[in-house]
Amino acid sequence: MVFGIPVVALVALPTLMVADPTAIDRTPAWVVPGTVVLCALLAAALDWALRRHRLSLDRDALELATSFYRRRIALADLRIDQARVVDLDERVELRPAMKTNGTGLPGFKSGWFRLRNGDRALVATTGGRRLLWLPTTQGYGLLLEPVRPQAVLDRLRELAAPRRPG
Repeated sequence: MVFGIPVVALVALPTLMVADPTAIDRTPAWVVPGTVVLCALLAAALDWALRRHRLSLDRDALELATSFYRRRIALADLRIDQARVVDLDERVELRPAMKTNGTGLPGFKSGWFRLRNGDRALVATTGGRRLLWLPTTQGYGLLLEPVRPQAVLDRLRELAAPRRPG
């Protein structure tokens, strides 16, 4: 859609002009190749963004990168005791309902959404059933789809456990 439709329109529409059939003769030579290059770059950037899903953990924080969004959240700001692995067919209140600043395609959601329960959430899902719900102390939650959500939750609980000296 990003590449094909603009290029076809650019090539086909001038030939269909009835009001001024000579308009195609006045089109600068760089317009068609420039549009092709611009559309190819835009398509490549969108492809990169839609494939960008990364979740990493360290001793102090969780870092999330999804499409055009990136967030680093201190473990202290996560409500790990309230975190759950959920199935959205059972927990419909956690389904993303309204996109406020993000990308929503069939089987893909990335960015800021309002959930059905009215909560604000940073969402990174690709259409799977088992998701990780992580509330934060920052006024929003995280609805994520890691490959192994229970393993991520177990690791978060391990990292958040009080550290014993020595």
